[in-house]
Amino acid sequence: MSQLPLPKSALYICVDDDTGHRSRLEAITPDAIIVTAPAGAEKLVAAEVGSHLTVFWIDEGGRVVLPVLLEHITAGPVERWHLRPLGEPRQAGRRQHERGGGGEKMRISTLAAQPAVTFDSTLLDLSEKALRCWAPASDLAVGEELHVQVVLSTGILSHIGKVTIVRDAADGIGQHIVVTFHPLAPPTVQIIRRYLFVWGSRRARRSEEEAAAGAASADAGLVAAAHRPGRAATPARS
Repeated sequence: MSQLPLPKSALYICVDDDTGHRSRLEAITPDAIIVTAPAGAEKLVAAEVGSHLTVFWIDEGGRVVLPVLLEHITAGPVERWHLRPLGEPRQAGRRQHERGGGGEKMRISTLAAQPAVTFDSTLLDLSEKALRCWAPASDLAVGEELHVQVVLSTGILSHIGKVTIVRDAADGIGQHIVVTFHPLAPPTVQIIRRYLFVWGSRRARRSEEEAAAGAASADAGLVAAAHRPGRAATPARS
């Protein structure tokens, strides 16, 4: 199997498209990969032998995703999970192109003003390079440095960045502000990557469910039409 990380590398195990639980690759066999049980494994009631899970890790191109089956759990001082791959590792997209999420409440603080001015805003989307948020109308200017803080499902993003875009919202209420981050520490990068992975997984699942619902509705319409009584033919005039 190609593209697997080296033993002892960090990876994450996702249960029901959750945020991912940190684990470590212990060994690779011809039929399975063996990992340490993720942190908090005793609370993962949905993770039992026979469960379909998702494993992902990060390489130079971004996230690599691998669907797996939990085949066996080895007890011991360090519990180990034996996972059988259900396909080949798949690159989930290059990091520089990934942007998504949004909806979380956040706080913005100015750095130039003394004392600092702090106000609430709403995250619109996020990437490893920048975030876009909605905020009430303000006198923020391009080039101004801000401190942004937002509680994501995977951790707290608290960082300093520079305003690169300020424009009025399309509905005329408030502004859309783009803040480009100063270089991020590795733990912060991981928080963002995991957040985007979960967001992308949930979006893909919703799309599949909507497509399935649309197909079911179309099939029901065809069945109903087939059983609908036709109108009696009008006798032809002589």
